[in-house]
Amino acid sequence: MTTQITTTPGGEGMGGDRGWTRRRTLVAGAWSVPVIAAAVALPQASASAAITIDLLGAVDDAQTYPFSAAGDTAPLIFQVAGSGPIPADGTAELVNAGGIASWDESVLLQGALASAPIDTDGTLILPIVALAAGTFPVLVHVGSVSRTFMVTLEQA
Repeated sequence: MTTQITTTPGGEGMGGDRGWTRRRTLVAGAWSVPVIAAAVALPQASASAAITIDLLGAVDDAQTYPFSAAGDTAPLIFQVAGSGPIPADGTAELVNAGGIASWDESVLLQGALASAPIDTDGTLILPIVALAAGTFPVLVHVGSVSRTFMVTLEQA
């Protein structure tokens, strides 16, 4: 007995080898394993490198600093953490703080951004100088992560 197989213009066989065979199922399964594994692993990989920034002593991302007189210094101490590598330094900007606060002269300024190294324990310290009582946001950047904290300077 002879089986006649005709081919399509693309060279694919028709006739006796139609449908799913065990071999086709195994091949399809083998090709799908790396695709599924990559799809599952990528969200975990990106989540594992997440960086968190916290202002020490802050409640609901807000912190109050008392000062005695204009010119007093208050250290803004941030804790940076992450399950992946943490950048070597961070930056911050005082938003609408004119007349209320300025960066201490010990801070390296890059335009309006203050920059400081992050210690090996994840501490970022950026001191400010109190000029008057008031509240303003501080926008902190570490790597691709940014976070805003509200700072209040209160005359004691």
